[in-house]
Amino acid sequence: MADASQAEAFMVAGREDGVIAPTYLFHTLQLSRLIKPGDVVLDLACGPANQLAQVARVNPEAEFIGIDASESMLGFAADTVKRFALDNVRFESCYIQDLKPFADQSVDLVMSTMSLHHLPDEKTLTASFQEAARVLKPDGAVYLADFSRLKREASRRFFAEQHAEQQSELFTTDYLNSLRAAFTAQDFKQAMQVFGAGVRFQATGLVPFMVVVSKGQPHRLTDTVLAHCKAIHASLQPPQQQDFLDLKRFFSLGGLSTPDIPPQQRHPAPSKPETPPAPRTVKKPYTDASQQQHEKHKKAKKNF
Repeated sequence: MADASQAEAFMVAGREDGVIAPTYLFHTLQLSRLIKPGDVVLDLACGPANQLAQVARVNPEAEFIGIDASESMLGFAADTVKRFALDNVRFESCYIQDLKPFADQSVDLVMSTMSLHHLPDEKTLTASFQEAARVLKPDGAVYLADFSRLKREASRRFFAEQHAEQQSELFTTDYLNSLRAAFTAQDFKQAMQVFGAGVRFQATGLVPFMVVVSKGQPHRLTDTVLAHCKAIHASLQPPQQQDFLDLKRFFSLGGLSTPDIPPQQRHPAPSKPETPPAPRTVKKPYTDASQQQHEKHKKAKKNF
């Protein structure tokens, strides 16, 4: 994704009010179960760093390094980190299949979210996993998440277009092309063998549209991490919260559990208002049309 307009569309979709926000929260919860204070975490193909910045905010005692081969993406990534005033994130420009700036066994965790489908072929995917294994410490952890190739074009179009009202046309097109370019489950299973014993492959149940390759022993989240994630969850619009819940359920069917985030009432009403409250105008990236689209989504799951 070297084009600047594509990079910007992806960055906007991944912000707190964007359509990818529920997916980022899911991955933040999963990653935080593998990250320990003092860890060095390497994010492969970090893009505009929306995901990376969120994980770094939730885990301030870890050090994060984002790499990307796109200069436009790294420019957006620097802006993202500046926006959140993060001091535990830095960036390097390189290809993920050639991690020359990093020494053998130098990082504690290798992560990547929703980026591997940009690789051109299975050979490059294998080379990227080999490089990740090289720089990973012997007891290091792995979390690599991406799309999985769906068999039907109608299924790919459904996922790409389900929130078309809330995303740019360019992002919808890129989303569809990403689903078309995704690797198969077998591609991931073959490439991940380089990580050795203990590596896991898990996919969403019923509809195998997303996969996670992971390694490491998940630990219980601290109250501080849970509080951060709960605040992020509370900032999502209701349809986004439903998307997050759906993703949790899909992965649960595939054997990957996710820590619970208790629901939170964001705007409690006064017990007995003396006068009716004045109408409020709130900008909602998710509209009533989005809610209707979500209901359509739930009814259509069985068709995949």
